[in-house]
Amino acid sequence: MGAYYVLLDVSKYGVKDDLHFCEWLAEHIGVGAVPGSCFFREDVHHLIRFHFAKRDDTLNAALDRLSELDSKAREYKG
Repeated sequence: MGAYYVLLDVSKYGVKDDLHFCEWLAEHIGVGAVPGSCFFREDVHHLIRFHFAKRDDTLNAALDRLSELDSKAREYKG
């Protein structure tokens, strides 16, 4: 049994609202993620979850888009 997802700490981008950040990520980077707060009872809002059960070409396209995250995240106002 295995899992095809990972939680990513996005606090370095000033994220205080993981839902807002996931919406921004889809709109500005073109990659979908799930707010990590969906998986915790605790007040956790600095994690997002990526799912990897996709075709290789889809994952490679997502990696290409995510390579711009550091530079574009400067525009993020969360």
